[in-house]
Amino acid sequence: MTTDQTERGARARTRQAVLDAAAAVWARDFSASLSAIAERAEVSRSTLHRYFTDRQALIDALLVDSLARLDTLDDDVADAPAMDVLEYYLRAGVDMGDRVIFLFADPKRFEGNPNWSDDDGDEDMRALVDRARVEGAIADRIPTSWAITLFYAVLYTAAEVSNQDLPRHVAADLAVQSFRRSVAP
Repeated sequence: MTTDQTERGARARTRQAVLDAAAAVWARDFSASLSAIAERAEVSRSTLHRYFTDRQALIDALLVDSLARLDTLDDDVADAPAMDVLEYYLRAGVDMGDRVIFLFADPKRFEGNPNWSDDDGDEDMRALVDRARVEGAIADRIPTSWAITLFYAVLYTAAEVSNQDLPRHVAADLAVQSFRRSVAP
């Protein structure tokens, strides 16, 4: 491996460590300082600033990185039954708990940010829930909007609780169980 490749690898790992630290810190306190994030990432404040010039640059980078992670989930389950896809999304979302909380704790947090759209994925989720209904996994009496809102509420709750005192795998199991039972025919 060349020095250039090593540096890119080390730089990429450091950048990712800062993003992960920012997600963990800002999931709990969005007003937390860059110093708190640098400390969590185990880097100096000057190192953090080499990657992100200011707070807004880090917010934008974390927003883009978190949305990209959510978008890649689709690639893994393209042909599965709809309820299995919803279950997969719940489990993956709990695993990405800090990022879920960072993204969705405050609906107005990213207003005006060009990297954010309030309706990203709404139509895809609506189609997925409707497909689950056609496949017999969601009761006809449950409105699509109710199932979607319930899905996000269960996901957010599981992400929040797994950050407190419940192991992620237990929170994910409870999220899946809660959602499935709530919408079952």
